[in-house]
Amino acid sequence: MKDDVAMVKDAMDRTARELGPLPDLVPGAVSQGRRRRARRRLAAAAGAFGVATVAALGAVALPGGDGGARSAGAGSGGTVTSPPAVAATPEPYRTPVHVAPTSGETPEGSLEGLSPTERTRFEDFQQRAAVALDRALPEAVGTILPLDSTILGYRGEQGGKVFHVHFSVRPDDGEPAGECFDEPGKKLTCVRAELPGGIEAKVLVSGSGSPETTATSITFTYGGSDVRLEVAPDEAAGASAPVTAEQLADGVRESGLLDVVRYADEHPLLEKQVSVRGG
Repeated sequence: MKDDVAMVKDAMDRTARELGPLPDLVPGAVSQGRRRRARRRLAAAAGAFGVATVAALGAVALPGGDGGARSAGAGSGGTVTSPPAVAATPEPYRTPVHVAPTSGETPEGSLEGLSPTERTRFEDFQQRAAVALDRALPEAVGTILPLDSTILGYRGEQGGKVFHVHFSVRPDDGEPAGECFDEPGKKLTCVRAELPGGIEAKVLVSGSGSPETTATSITFTYGGSDVRLEVAPDEAAGASAPVTAEQLADGVRESGLLDVVRYADEHPLLEKQVSVRGG
């Protein structure tokens, strides 16, 4: 009997040596972690625009001796491995940045003096706009936060530099759009871009108050509204707006910002204002 046991153990040892090392489990775990983070980002994006839940993945993780997950609909013998369901994660609230008014005048788009219903509507728009702008602008601008003084104002901060962002959607003033041209003497370049739905936009890189810095902006008409988005430089730090014309146009196309524009076009928050549009 002892000889038989020894023979079996010897055979098992030889087989184990021939199999080689166990596969590395780390890459699989990393991949699963990436997939989970991607699902969380998707859930966050859905939550930002009012989606309450993300569809469950079809399995509930239950503890088991084999470390797997048991499908909720499987029988006693139906053990399957599956990633756990991921609940929707709301987009984090972006606390507005306080900026003291420069004069006694109430700034345009101010949340002051509004009825509770209107203030809630303005604040909701401001938060949605901040989320969409954060997706539209490159990381070099920093995380976009709303200002507490007006729905027109936002800002990003990166590496100690502060970049103010102006975003407005107002009823069309009836003025024709100006021509798109370059003016090297004023550090002005203009390119045309096409947005979804055949919308024609102008993207400008232009000089600012400081001769060393430039701002980047995009203007277009959506429905019955004039839209303007501008990233200003940090003149004190001598830093131009860290976004190119191409990046700004691509960001507007791909970020969901046009959904925010559509809402503001259908439910105006600003008054019509006659203004001269820049070249």
